[in-house]
Amino acid sequence: MSRTKIAPQIFAAISGSLLIAGIGYHIGWTSPALPKILIDTSIPVNSNQAAMIVSMLTLGGAIGPISVCFTVDKFGRRATMLMLAIPFLASSVMTAVPQNYWWYYVARLLSGFGVGASFTVVPMYLGEIAEDRIRGGIGILFGVMFNFGVLVPLCTGPWVSLPILASIGALIPIIFIMTFVWVPETPYYYLMKNKPDKARKSLVWLRGTTDVDDEFKKVTKNVELDLKNAGTLRELFTDRANRRAMLIMIGLFTAQQITGTLVIQSYTTIIFETVASSISANVSVIIIGVVQLVATILVSFIADKKGRRTLLIWSMLLSSISLLGEAAYFHLQAIGSDVSGISWLPVTAIVGYVTSFTLGVGTLPSAIISEIFACNIKAYASTISNVYLSFAAGFISFVYPNIVQAWGVHVAFYFFATGTVVFMILIYIFLPETKGKSFHEIQIMLQGISESREKLHPIRKSNYGSSRSSIYSIATNDVPVYGTITMK
Repeated sequence: MSRTKIAPQIFAAISGSLLIAGIGYHIGWTSPALPKILIDTSIPVNSNQAAMIVSMLTLGGAIGPISVCFTVDKFGRRATMLMLAIPFLASSVMTAVPQNYWWYYVARLLSGFGVGASFTVVPMYLGEIAEDRIRGGIGILFGVMFNFGVLVPLCTGPWVSLPILASIGALIPIIFIMTFVWVPETPYYYLMKNKPDKARKSLVWLRGTTDVDDEFKKVTKNVELDLKNAGTLRELFTDRANRRAMLIMIGLFTAQQITGTLVIQSYTTIIFETVASSISANVSVIIIGVVQLVATILVSFIADKKGRRTLLIWSMLLSSISLLGEAAYFHLQAIGSDVSGISWLPVTAIVGYVTSFTLGVGTLPSAIISEIFACNIKAYASTISNVYLSFAAGFISFVYPNIVQAWGVHVAFYFFATGTVVFMILIYIFLPETKGKSFHEIQIMLQGISESREKLHPIRKSNYGSSRSSIYSIATNDVPVYGTITMK
């Protein structure tokens, strides 16, 4: 087989990942936008309504994954992604010309729909077009594009009006459409629809060579195995290993959101406006965005060396310390103490939190979840994971301003720190280490079967069988994290 070219795949991956940049933009949008919205007398918005503006994104995020479950197989991955540019564009238009606070609600609901749906379909598309030798690089690209999207409103929002900020956000889906229309559908989808000629043409375009016979046969075999071993939603609840995996998923995502990641991402500017620091709030949030971007790249190089469980525990321990530092500063401020001598603490603590969070609990749950669910039900598990994550993030983001209003911001940070410590202990007790274990070994571990017993009574092959290496199995590995990015 002749050497394939990676340039077409990189072009398709960058173009498709612009949707991920759009996700980052809409998650980061609230940090510079909320202060402007709260002081805009033409459209009065109180603190509770501002909390709803934040939370509506997560509500839309719960609807999106369910919707695309039907469209990705009926219309294709590419067509679904192109359609997802519409809610992002509509959201930007509505935030540019709002008539009342309900316009913000609807706009955030639309962008949330796009966020949840994109987090489901984009990893699927990228996984199905990429060769094995560049899939890891594309995983890094995924994280970089997300954090680039977050930085866009952080770097521009403080110095431009809300309509201009919305126009900047609209550019992302427009550029996406202009570039993505030139890339093909995935070979996997065409073969799944019994269109081998179109599948071969797609593979030729993506590989930059006509010598694709060997890979075409491999993809065809993978598709046949996936279709043959297709699981059902019922297996998530009737199989012991899948039930344990569901409990682990709930625990990991609850742990992730109990740290307050979406709240900190959304309210950073407002939080820092109350800090007596020589560094302005706007500069502080840009620093945090850059740190998050660098940490996201770093975690891809250390996750397989240190182990998931070890990194999670250290990540949550250091995150809790940073959150306690933040809480202590605002507590001292609330009781009237002179905090000018420690004005450096809030920014330092948040930078420490963002770094610690991103290096573990912010990024690793998706990798662990992709390993603990059986391949034949991974698509169902991914959808349920996305929906649960959206509701968990929405609940925390809605409760936060009520806690702040009733007891103060320091109480909210004490709550985040305490919750982080509690779930760190639970992870230490209940989470198994998956580093270095095959998919087969992980399933045995979740079934609670000893190694000697497994030799006599092997678990069902359909849960871990030969479809493990298929493109589809790799493509459905990723689930979203609100406030940072997930990568495997």
